[in-house]
Amino acid sequence: MFFRLIRRKIYKVDNKLVYTILLLFFILFSSYIIQVIEPETFASYSTALWWVMTTVTTVGYGDISPVTVAGQLFAMTAVYIIGIGLMGVFIGYIVDTIQEYRKNKEEGKLKYKDFNHYIIINYTKRSKDTIEELLNIHEDKDIVLIDESLDRTPIKHDRIHFISGNPANPRTLYQANINECHSVLIFASDHVENYSLSDGQTLLIATTIEGLGHQEGFDVYTIAEILFEQHISAFKHSKVDEFITPNKTSAHLIAKSATYNGTSEMFRQLTSSNYGDDIFAIKKHPTWSTYRDAYIYLLDRGATLLSAENQLDIAKRADESIPDDTELLIICNQENYDKIVQELAV
Repeated sequence: MFFRLIRRKIYKVDNKLVYTILLLFFILFSSYIIQVIEPETFASYSTALWWVMTTVTTVGYGDISPVTVAGQLFAMTAVYIIGIGLMGVFIGYIVDTIQEYRKNKEEGKLKYKDFNHYIIINYTKRSKDTIEELLNIHEDKDIVLIDESLDRTPIKHDRIHFISGNPANPRTLYQANINECHSVLIFASDHVENYSLSDGQTLLIATTIEGLGHQEGFDVYTIAEILFEQHISAFKHSKVDEFITPNKTSAHLIAKSATYNGTSEMFRQLTSSNYGDDIFAIKKHPTWSTYRDAYIYLLDRGATLLSAENQLDIAKRADESIPDDTELLIICNQENYDKIVQELAV
């Protein structure tokens, strides 16, 4: 009852700093008092402080204790009752703070403070698969998931930070630390059945991101999922770097597989980090003058040069010079990629 009363009174103050100072003052002052009462038992202040700390934390090693009546009375009335009570309240306060932090994190109320992360907007079956793939590919990057239809995180993972809020609201985007992210992936919401409304929502989000970029002076690589391909023209005034049209892409892939058997399996391997070879990105090496130089170098090391950025016509431009800042995409396994990266770094 006494401890509950103390806790209730302290919680009314709701000031961590004041309470911390109060607890520290009690510990330091009690150490001084017990040394004054029993200078022979507690020969130094550090010894007295050691005894008070082990007592209020209920560790009680028993290596030292008061021997006089005055010292024992002080221990029973002050250190045991008040000290242990205050420490109990303090520990309870810490536990409550940790639980509140976990609750707020699960409910998407906390700001993401790291950088170079991926932002996934809207939680769908497709975005779930994308999240799993990104986690497999990048072991050093976090994922921030934004969804206003969920009141708690749908995926519990150390590298996934959930934010509950309207993705078209600048406040929500700032909460995701959008100005320091690697890229943004906008998925069409499953809760909007009309294609026009869904793509309109995507356009609003993309426009908001672009506006924040102009306002704050940052540039974000944006990938948007569009349900109706004809709507892409509506994005001409909004900076979207890539468009994904899932229905059209699936239809084309099925047609290709029917014409050229095995096409879907090839795409499955290239788009999944769990099967076969993968697509990796490398930078131009100073010794490569043309695309032919890069192609031969990579071929000798078990890799295939796929494209320069998003241009697949390398075969036509084999003898053209490679711009210094060009990102080359290659196909190979992880082992060969690691060897190539090590060689290029020398």
